[in-house]
Amino acid sequence: MEFFTIILEKSSSRQVLPDNFVKMLDGHRPQNMKLRQADNGLGKLWDVEVVFDTDGSMYLDRGWKQFVRAYDLRHGYFLVFRYDGNATLAVKVFDTTMCRRRYQDDDDASMLCLFFLSIRLCLTPI
Repeated sequence: MEFFTIILEKSSSRQVLPDNFVKMLDGHRPQNMKLRQADNGLGKLWDVEVVFDTDGSMYLDRGWKQFVRAYDLRHGYFLVFRYDGNATLAVKVFDTTMCRRRYQDDDDASMLCLFFLSIRLCLTPI
């Protein structure tokens, strides 16, 4: 399942998850979720506590603020979440230019870096 959200001022301390996502969990109420930058299978996993309010709404709570800070998420950023099962959400970040943000630890960026490093090594005289 995929869903999106837009970062608003109140999103910086905790993030509400859509009701349809909660329904998809079919009564399972995880205490924690893991977040990771999408397309970065070997990247850091962020442990985020999950809380439910009296109406049954689900929120990413403790740990969310650190994720927001680490990825420099700002007001107006568009996030696409993909539930990978095992209480893990992969997150794609789009900034206010409507383009996907790339981070230093993205797989694509890492592969490009390795490519240029290998070219440099091949061209270096021995």
